[in-house]
Amino acid sequence: MRALKFGAVGIANTALDLGLFSVLTLVVGIQAPAANVVSYSSGIALSFALNRAWTFRDRNRQRPWLRLALFASGNLVGLALSTAVVASLVRAWGPLPAKAVSLGFTFAWNYIFANFIVFKQS
Repeated sequence: MRALKFGAVGIANTALDLGLFSVLTLVVGIQAPAANVVSYSSGIALSFALNRAWTFRDRNRQRPWLRLALFASGNLVGLALSTAVVASLVRAWGPLPAKAVSLGFTFAWNYIFANFIVFKQS
């Protein structure tokens, strides 16, 4: 059930990420790796708030600033992973398919990190 909640939060963040990525690459003309940094980063705070309030609300709620720092750190790794995938696939597949492939990698990483590090059972 927790993974489904995490997925639902991820849908909201992914919609924001993909929408912004699409506008930045296809309308504004920003290179895909740079657009990915901006679009991916846009959902980190929202993701933390929703996951803390809903997905992992039964977990220890102490030290929210530490958890936010951990969450942001894990998401920076996810951002690096996402950007590496986008940069390696964009020339062959185009920006949107490259971004779509990156989503699977980052979902897995972010869920594992959030579940076992940021919001781990006390």
